[in-house]
Amino acid sequence: MGNTTHYSFQYQRGMSYWGWLLLVAVLGFVLTCASRMAPAYLDARYVTEGLKILAENPDLETMSAGQIKKELGRFFLINNVRGEPTEALQVVRGAKGTLVSINYELRQPLIYNVDVVMKFNKQLNTASPELCCDALVDLEQFRKRD
Repeated sequence: MGNTTHYSFQYQRGMSYWGWLLLVAVLGFVLTCASRMAPAYLDARYVTEGLKILAENPDLETMSAGQIKKELGRFFLINNVRGEPTEALQVVRGAKGTLVSINYELRQPLIYNVDVVMKFNKQLNTASPELCCDALVDLEQFRKRD
């Protein structure tokens, strides 16, 4: 009785040096990208969360622009959101409601002279708070309707 299935160990070696080197390089690049970009996306998530909490405020229509900025500023301070998102906050009163807009872009250095540009545009329109956080209104057109 001979064994008809014949396995040869010469074809079962595993990854070569170059295979491992490529795997480590790709994994390193992915981790570098994630470590540089993740904080910006985390801040954007907190911006969205802050606008949703603001949308639930029953006094939002009667609040002044300063009060709205103070309320969001307090939320951002608690959640450690700094920089561009806090500086880009705009409150615009219109005929049909109030628009709270946080529109900004971040340029993050990735590797040497390569930068990643991330754009974020979050809006809360009091005329339709259920559509919170998606940029549905052109801010310039909203201002012209006044």
